This record gives sequence, C-alpha cells and structure tokens, in this order.
Amino acid sequence: MALEIDAAIQAKIAAGVLSLARLPSRASVVSGTRRQCDVCDELMVSTDIEYEVELANGRLVHLHRICYWAWFDACAAEKRER
Repeated sequence: MALEIDAAIQAKIAAGVLSLARLPSRASVVSGTRRQCDVCDELMVSTDIEYEVELANGRLVHLHRICYWAWFDACAAEKRER
C-alpha cells in the first residue's frame, strides 16, 4: 500500500495537484467529510481522519491520514535534498 501511495503522490505532483516545493502552510484535522482524497482518490468516511491542508498557493487539499503523512515525508525529503 505504501508504494501505491508514493506512486499516487508522484502522479499528483506531476499533475500539479500537489507540490513538494514546501511543507504545507496550514493543516486542520477533522472526521471524514465524504470528500475524495487528493492522493488516493478514495472517499473519506466519517470513521476516517481527514487532513485539510492549505498549500502555499492558497488551494485546499483533503487527504487521508496515511496519505497526508506520506506526502509530508516526501516534502521533508525534498527539502533535505536541497
């Protein structure tokens, strides 16, 4: 599953949905709101933990907890490599 999430993150970066440029400027944690996760495209149900993240450009993305942390780790790794 982790490899699938990593591949999804790379695809979303290539599509311009996510960025590795910098870590998120703001994140809120809520119960799942039946939105589609911006990484894995699955719905987030009420039993899921959902991260609502504001990107540097002001765009909001919605991510499952595991998808958020995988993306966060990718951002942090990119920052370390610079």
